[in-house]
Amino acid sequence: MNLGLALSGGGFRATVYHLGMLARLAKDDHLENVTHLSTVSGGSLCVGLIFALNEFLWPSSQAYLETILPQARAHVTGYDFQMGLLWRVLKTPWRLFETKADDLSALMKKQWGVTASLRDLPEHPRWMINATCYETGKNWRFEHFRMGDYKFGYTNDTDVPLSDALAASAGFPGLIGPLVLNARARSWYRYREQPAVEAPPAGPSPALKTEPVAPAFSRVHLWDGGVYDNHGLEGLHDFHTGWLQGIDFLVFSDGSGKSKPESYRLGAGAFLRIITGVMMDQIRSLRARAVMERIDDHKSPGAYLAIGTPCQRVIENAGRQAEMASVCQDCLGEQDAERAGNFPTVIRRLSQEEFELLFRHGFEVTDYTLAAYYPDRFQHIPYSPSR
Repeated sequence: MNLGLALSGGGFRATVYHLGMLARLAKDDHLENVTHLSTVSGGSLCVGLIFALNEFLWPSSQAYLETILPQARAHVTGYDFQMGLLWRVLKTPWRLFETKADDLSALMKKQWGVTASLRDLPEHPRWMINATCYETGKNWRFEHFRMGDYKFGYTNDTDVPLSDALAASAGFPGLIGPLVLNARARSWYRYREQPAVEAPPAGPSPALKTEPVAPAFSRVHLWDGGVYDNHGLEGLHDFHTGWLQGIDFLVFSDGSGKSKPESYRLGAGAFLRIITGVMMDQIRSLRARAVMERIDDHKSPGAYLAIGTPCQRVIENAGRQAEMASVCQDCLGEQDAERAGNFPTVIRRLSQEEFELLFRHGFEVTDYTLAAYYPDRFQHIPYSPSR
């Protein structure tokens, strides 16, 4: 069973939630089955940290559980990226209003050991790191063999620091800002006919005819991937054909959090609320509904793992109360699930208690969702704390 994983944005809330999701998959030795990864922001930070802790290779399930998780916990609870960025700004106050993406990239190299380049990444699994291109307004993807978008063009010159790609994917407007990439220094091309599957996992294909193009802009500004698609779904899901070719089962891990009502704010506050709140939330909802429609109406195997979803609700929606009611006794209650869903979007150091809440919730949502809807493939595994 080839697994495709879409890991949403949401700061460290999403990062730790996804770590819990992956731990549940690892309990059944399913990390070996992952063939595709598409990540945004906090999801990109999650996978980037995992690769950095495993010599830039995708880990086995055993290595993930026994070696990588303890180190990942230590990193997320031991270093504060927000404070690190603040100190870098204080040292160079004349850069106060400039982008902080290069600073975030430098901190990931130093603190997390993200020292590889894109071209150093393995072919398997295929990992798409999603950002938003300001110039084209499209989804810009970083991969080991290629980067770009269909409107601007693509380049196979991927001698780009992985930390830069992660910083671009997580560069929320106003807080971090865009990664600025020199486009003139690379060769670019477009596909003569946009393929249904943009490229096979192994890289460029001779069957996909291309033509060289001159970049329309000398520099591109790459923002948070969540501006365009905070779920990372576009690379793995097509509205007409379903999952990307080669994916048997799609796991959509949504750690993007829950939107909440808020009082009216005058001026720029109201504008930001409309743009970064209402509009982005609606876009996320439409993409999530499209995936659920594919799962429910077309019977495409997959699971939507939404943060903040309590056990009882999943079991009731699956119509399996009689069989699985006892499962909820092992899980976090509705209040704790709501706390996880309402956790703020931050990249600060998390306390051990915060890490445990988000990690356990990610593990449990994955467990009871898969067990409720796919009992022939996944059995309930109670959560067991580990340090």
